[in-house]
Amino acid sequence: MSYMNSELAQAAQARINALGMPKRNNELWSFFPVNKIPSVVDADSTAAGAAADSAAVECADFGIAAETDIAALLPIAKSAPAMKKDFAAGETEMGLIKSRDDFGHSIFNIGKNAKVSLEILDNKVEHEIAAERFDINVEEGAELEIFFANPANELPLQFRHFVIKQAANSTVHFSNILQDAGIGRISIDVDLNGEGANFDYRSLSVLKGSASKHQRLTIRHNAPNTVSSQFARNLLDEKSYVSYDGSVIVGNGCSQVNSSQLVNSILLGDESSVSVKPVLKIYHDDVECTHGNTCGELDADQMFYLTSRGIPAETAKKMLMKSFAKELFLPLNDGPAKKRLLQVLASL
Repeated sequence: MSYMNSELAQAAQARINALGMPKRNNELWSFFPVNKIPSVVDADSTAAGAAADSAAVECADFGIAAETDIAALLPIAKSAPAMKKDFAAGETEMGLIKSRDDFGHSIFNIGKNAKVSLEILDNKVEHEIAAERFDINVEEGAELEIFFANPANELPLQFRHFVIKQAANSTVHFSNILQDAGIGRISIDVDLNGEGANFDYRSLSVLKGSASKHQRLTIRHNAPNTVSSQFARNLLDEKSYVSYDGSVIVGNGCSQVNSSQLVNSILLGDESSVSVKPVLKIYHDDVECTHGNTCGELDADQMFYLTSRGIPAETAKKMLMKSFAKELFLPLNDGPAKKRLLQVLASL
């Protein structure tokens, strides 16, 4: 199913115009090379005027009026008709998602107790900028795994923005492997709105050259007895760069919340680097929230152990890298995501 809403697009463009282009002092874009973003402000002021009447009706659906991240607005402002898919209660299904153009907007409603697996594929046609948005509503008791592990490509600039809302006892497993050669940003807004909701994020970056990947997560615990976990690992060679900006917000009255964030990085090149910024905003004292960050090189003792037994240094290096990466995804339940991610790791 698809729908066209030109007024919604106009409202999103008007909001972009109001925000202007991102600056380095913007907290949302602290680590991102904002000078690489082509201007997305529409010089035609008629877009803002046309959007005025529709804003009150349409903007509530996607939070356009209050949105401060242009990556969330671009796919609505520039896209062709959005793709909408409803998964019925109790349904079990797997799907592939691929944007038809450089901008795409997808809407998924995961019904009560449904079990859904979604793999996102790249549109490999090179554009100056590509941006996708995914609005995902996960109803009570539903399970969703969403993942991508696309081959390295030369796309110069790619944004992916996710808005995920979870009801009671729902589970979302979000996993990815990033090995693209260009600049990419993943931004995720998660609302855990019901008791027992669980969000699990696992990301691996395997980069070289001058590639840079940026991840920004905001997880809001809006109900008690909710769980979130963030686990990222990075293998960075040559001049590659990764940034990880993860925020967790625990609301007042939300007891028994459990949240964790861990980022492990191995720097393989003298000029590779990583930036990590954990943010915790906690408005209740009966919670368990942790964060950690490690950065180093491949273990010299392990390298010596392997090479002293006749394994060539380059082979030993690859073995340690794969072991480091594989550990990230082994805890996933057996299913399409785990199978695909481990297949990709085997070929690295």
